[in-house]
Amino acid sequence: MNDPSTPGAEDNGEERGQEPELSQGDATIDLPDFMRSISQTTAWINSINETVEPMRRHIRDQESARRTIESVMGPGNALYQTVRDTQRQYRSLVEPVLALQSDLSDIFDWHSHIADVISSFSIPRTLLNQLADSAALFLPGNLIGLDADDLDMLLDLGEEDGLSLAWAPRTEIVNALLLLGTRAERYAFLADRRDDVLDDVDGSLQLVTHPALTGMAAILGAATRTARNGSDEGAQALAGNVLETAMKNYGNAWIRCSFPQVAYPQGPGHHRTIGSLLDTPNYWGNLTLPQFAPYLVAAGMRNAFAPGDTQDTFNRHLGVHQASPDTYRPEFALPAILLAHALLRALNQGLERPDDTQDNA
Repeated sequence: MNDPSTPGAEDNGEERGQEPELSQGDATIDLPDFMRSISQTTAWINSINETVEPMRRHIRDQESARRTIESVMGPGNALYQTVRDTQRQYRSLVEPVLALQSDLSDIFDWHSHIADVISSFSIPRTLLNQLADSAALFLPGNLIGLDADDLDMLLDLGEEDGLSLAWAPRTEIVNALLLLGTRAERYAFLADRRDDVLDDVDGSLQLVTHPALTGMAAILGAATRTARNGSDEGAQALAGNVLETAMKNYGNAWIRCSFPQVAYPQGPGHHRTIGSLLDTPNYWGNLTLPQFAPYLVAAGMRNAFAPGDTQDTFNRHLGVHQASPDTYRPEFALPAILLAHALLRALNQGLERPDDTQDNA
């Protein structure tokens, strides 16, 4: 349920499709303008930091030189006096600039607060338009330009067709899929555009740079090559193994960390983790903007890890434990590759790194 104290939230129990307003008092928050303002201000502060860093580095170098000369020759040495005088003159010139930069950093400490600001906004369906307008900040690049109805439909296609269309394929193909009425039509269209879909996956995998994921990305690249060679069964098997490995090693923990409000069951089971998220009543109304892409990826994986003895979409469990022409179908190869690819891209953003950098492409 939404918290009534949250701006724009309504405790009305409505599910995805309802449209509460986002406002604070009588003023409507223009989220895209707000986010652009944050982005521009952050870029400005970063540029100032980059400008003054050489000054700080030069001061440190001067201080190091002064201490070295003092320790070797003593403070009364003429060279020491020259270095100290030069250091004082330089400081008198640059310290006003450094003081200004420090004050600005204190005032605009955006890096530590932006995430809290963003997370205060929930995204019931009325905010999908706002999300689309702020796409560069929150959406995979191939989904930029889609409107609220398109984004809403993507979630449905993920669960119904077992498709994760985040980061690949290209926007043109995503738009075409959204216009088709049945799963069979969508699978057939993907097959017709097989080479383009595989090209897009291969290009996107180049951005998977986290050390824990590059090996799996390489195996998924082997799956795309296998698909190009016409061996759909081999491609499906490789992609399914990458999907399973990624979920087992990192995916479950990533979902639980990305959506901490959900009550997850104890014990193993990818389908239990995914189902707990997707089946939480009214949880859609409590999603925050950064959670949309992870939610989209999780929605696509529901069928892949669903229990049961039969399936109409790719199912990783049946492919491993009940291998047959029914569980390995030509139309399952590309969905399996897209699922594994989307999870790797999501993990590439979500996992911590030694250098604390993230992929935002």
